[in-house]
Amino acid sequence: MDRIIDVTGGKGGNAFLLVGAEKAALIDCGMAYCASNLIKNSKQVLRNRPLDYICISHSHYDHIGAIPYLKAQWPNSQVLGAEYAKQTLNKPNALKLIRSLSFEAAQIYGADSIVDYDDAMMKVDRIICDSDVLELGGLSIRVLETRGHTKCSLSFLIDNDTLFPSESTGYMSKSGKIYPAFLTSCSEAVDSIHKCQKLNPQFIISPHYGLVNERDTGSYWENCLLAVKETKEFILRLASQGYDEEHILTEYEKVFRDEQSKLEQPAQAFQINARSMIKTVLREEAL
Repeated sequence: MDRIIDVTGGKGGNAFLLVGAEKAALIDCGMAYCASNLIKNSKQVLRNRPLDYICISHSHYDHIGAIPYLKAQWPNSQVLGAEYAKQTLNKPNALKLIRSLSFEAAQIYGADSIVDYDDAMMKVDRIICDSDVLELGGLSIRVLETRGHTKCSLSFLIDNDTLFPSESTGYMSKSGKIYPAFLTSCSEAVDSIHKCQKLNPQFIISPHYGLVNERDTGSYWENCLLAVKETKEFILRLASQGYDEEHILTEYEKVFRDEQSKLEQPAQAFQINARSMIKTVLREEAL
């Protein structure tokens, strides 16, 4: 773990720097508003070494917002992501939403604004796929496709003992509660949880949380599965009572949007995610 360094620049999106003997890689890079702190933290670790890779778990703003600023600092760095992430970041509407959510997040977390950037820099340079391995020099990153949160979600296994699971498996809140995040497929999210569970990693670095406490590691995956089950049952129960999607969203927000959640996620992002999960459950149930 001494070569996996938390260089997160601010609240809302974590970033970890992996330093091998030959190359260095970031796992995600957080939001746009905290890019300057991320770069400062990374430079303190790298000293005069370059940043070689920026590995993105998926194409959401809170995981990739700092990409343009990192590319400006280290022009030769490569952004590595799934093929679908590359396609997404070529879409003007997706780039527009990323920018909008980045501005909203900056206000929530106390930043006046974000430094403007060129959308052309928000892109995937190299596609990575399931079972690909990146060698950093005495440190390896194995790529795992773990869909469910998005169609481009990737997890990263470091030296066969430390896992960065994608948000498809859920994420742990600072309160210790695990929230599901199956935006595109509930069934694929469950498959992704099982895929990660079978690896039996010694260490788990949960999205938006960080290193999971040793006492919680043993029950982590079962709690992820339970979170999916409870959310799915909640949505289907309301649907069976005649609630339409908008009314389900209202009730879902009352139950699952607690005070800690409000601190960790902008309202617009929460509603986009919740609406997607509701649609996903109802669509899959109808098949």
